[in-house]
Amino acid sequence: MANSRFGVAACVGAALLLLLGCVNNTALDDLKETTPLGSKFNKALFKNYSALARSFGEVGAAAGVAFDNGGSIEITRMDSTIGALANSYAEKALIAARGSLVEPEPGIDIPTHKMRDRLIRALERGKDSFPADSARAQAQYDCWLMDGAVPAMLSSAKRCHGAVEVALQKLEAEAKVPIPSAPTPPAPDNTDKPAVPIQP
Repeated sequence: MANSRFGVAACVGAALLLLLGCVNNTALDDLKETTPLGSKFNKALFKNYSALARSFGEVGAAAGVAFDNGGSIEITRMDSTIGALANSYAEKALIAARGSLVEPEPGIDIPTHKMRDRLIRALERGKDSFPADSARAQAQYDCWLMDGAVPAMLSSAKRCHGAVEVALQKLEAEAKVPIPSAPTPPAPDNTDKPAVPIQP
């Protein structure tokens, strides 16, 4: 009888451990066991998004500077928003690791739309020839947008904005991305003005 109780207790304990393992499995957890596939660009994206995800540490240390400059600051209180942000970077890393397309974050205003347009043009011309620099520019752009949506990360978002400017200028120069010219203004339309009579 004691043996059967012990067996039931062991089974219940094993089931609980299995359930706990399933409940706590996040994209951050999956990064540890992921080997990226696909193009050099996708592998570089995986590396950069993984670095951003891991920059928060195990207990909520937040990236204090752009992820490739080293160093970090600690947030005194880890909230669910910071955890969600770290997990979002990890999810992007996992998408890249599968060799799938990872879209840069959508713009939210005129400056971010303009920056995204520049990034897309540069990626179209440079991601095959300059995969590391292309991935860095995309990850820094996403850092600017994603960190900017979290109040505790606004200073980090500002640093990522500076970093994406530098990364994008480098990529544009390498890939020889043409700068779009200003549209030619239309010829004046004078049809709504009365004709000036010719003086005799």
